[in-house]
Amino acid sequence: MSTTGLLTITSFHLPASHAEKALAHMRAAGKKGLEGVALWAGVIDGTAFHVQETIIPEQVASRTEQGLLYVVEGEELHRINRELYRSGLRLAAQIHSHPGRAYHSDTDDAFPIVAVLGGISIVVPNFAKGPLDVNAWAVYRLLPDWGWTELRPKEKREFLHLINDKPPAPARRWYQLWK
Repeated sequence: MSTTGLLTITSFHLPASHAEKALAHMRAAGKKGLEGVALWAGVIDGTAFHVQETIIPEQVASRTEQGLLYVVEGEELHRINRELYRSGLRLAAQIHSHPGRAYHSDTDDAFPIVAVLGGISIVVPNFAKGPLDVNAWAVYRLLPDWGWTELRPKEKREFLHLINDKPPAPARRWYQLWK
């Protein structure tokens, strides 16, 4: 295995705008009582992964007697792979919502979109309602011999770096205070 593969990534850099785009999609699905999924693609620099693209795949979400489910068809996955190849970006993470607590279900383990060793799967609780809070997310890595393994809080803090990429608000001048 290459030493520059996802398995060796030690940090994941996520711009807040990309997190918000994914959460907005999951909140919209959640308003219908459904799960939503998004993907993050980017580039590897040394042992760091930098998210550069949020992908909202075409998906079908449904409610069954066994629970909630989303499906991304093979044709859509093929389209995404072609676009990633053309752009030179690499798919590293998937993020989806659950109606209640954040955990990796048996279905999440068995049918991931990101299935490369070292890949990342994130589950957001409560249909992503509320503000952006990575501490509430369950973050998993696909590890050899272990399968999907949840990062402990300290590991998650050291691994997942949320980057504020929004420009700062312009400074208000004293003469603007009365407007």
